Amino acid sequence: MRARAATVPFFWAVGIENTVNPALGWDQYTWTAHRERWADDLRLAADVGVTHVRYGVPWPDVNPAPDTYDWTWPDQAVALLRDLELEPIWDLLHFGTPPWLPGGLRDPGYPAAVTAYARAFSERYPQVTKVTPFNEPYIWAFFSGGNGTWPPHELGMQGFAHSLWPVLAGLRGAIQAIRKVNPHAEIWLNDGADRFRATTPALTALAGELTEWRYAAFDVLCGRLERNTPLYAALAGVAGADVLEAALNDPTPPDVIGLDYYPGSEHVILPPHAPPHPGDWGRRTDYRLYPDPQPPGLAHTLLEYHARYGLPLYVAETSTDTRCEDWLRWLGSEVLHAQERGAAVLGATWWPLFDHVDWHIGLTRLEGHVCPSGLYHLNPDRHDRQPDPALPFFRDFIQNPLMPADVSAPVPRDALNVTGAASPLEPLSGLQLQPHDV
Repeated sequence: MRARAATVPFFWAVGIENTVNPALGWDQYTWTAHRERWADDLRLAADVGVTHVRYGVPWPDVNPAPDTYDWTWPDQAVALLRDLELEPIWDLLHFGTPPWLPGGLRDPGYPAAVTAYARAFSERYPQVTKVTPFNEPYIWAFFSGGNGTWPPHELGMQGFAHSLWPVLAGLRGAIQAIRKVNPHAEIWLNDGADRFRATTPALTALAGELTEWRYAAFDVLCGRLERNTPLYAALAGVAGADVLEAALNDPTPPDVIGLDYYPGSEHVILPPHAPPHPGDWGRRTDYRLYPDPQPPGLAHTLLEYHARYGLPLYVAETSTDTRCEDWLRWLGSEVLHAQERGAAVLGATWWPLFDHVDWHIGLTRLEGHVCPSGLYHLNPDRHDRQPDPALPFFRDFIQNPLMPADVSAPVPRDALNVTGAASPLEPLSGLQLQPHDV
């Protein structure tokens, strides 16, 4: 295990949504006009008053052919960030690979290609010392292999392992390359902090399995994946038992773990005969997914990761498009609560700085719908950046110490009250949430 990142004062960051996947037709930078106004957008980030920014230039732009790199855009971005006194937490890869890897993240050449890219980036930018080699490995594996949201739409444990192992192989290579080139670099690896709770005893085991998947990438990288689990067997079936054992016996842990936590990050699962929820983008038929109306909360989640890994943490993504001020007060209070109980929580990131597109349906369809969760809105045109009414509050809030707040956890408006008498599931209204570990 590497030494922990040094303790620093709590920081606030913003992030710029940078999902670009040519094979799936995803390009947030084009959809939001960031490609044309990237410098102005970085200046907006500085103007908000934060000290850090999660940012990256898409891998397909930088690495248009094998062993060929175009550093024009990142050269300019790194220089501007220096001038703006914004420290980047640099995303190397955000769900998308260059077109010359026809199999994408499952291409046999992917691990070597991303390792070479990480090495080349670190050689060129030794001043960039906070690096995210892959955004959300668990989320990618869950959506593409575990619940069928994204191609190839696989389902269940085997599909999850098929999607996860190539990402982990690439992550191990990239992390090792970064550290060899730049001993001062820190790996800031983020992932979804989703929790699943059961509404009937029959679903308890499934809810536990789904929740454990959020730890999968960190468990493998930290060498602590338990051998007697179905996930171990599934990953061994994909990677080969010898290869998996070699990885577990040669840990490549991150320096800082980032948790992506939104109002809908905590879920309840209901029996499959329940009505579907519009926020469940997957294709599984063994449960229905709803937002948790009584979420255990961010502090509880932070403390779970602290107990499991003992590494510094930060909130790598968070935002809401309603009750922004309440969400900030609640989030700050939750972070403070976790810090007071021993968790090293270093900072928090409002994601995104400006609106993104089509994430309300998980990019399952390309409708061009603007999701108004940014501090700036793409209004009246995608080239525009209209400040949200909560922006002055945000600017003031981040300049002050974290404080306790008597604010209940804001939950999605369409969260199902499965414990109440009135709900869309009238026949199931007597169901009770299964307890969670404290």
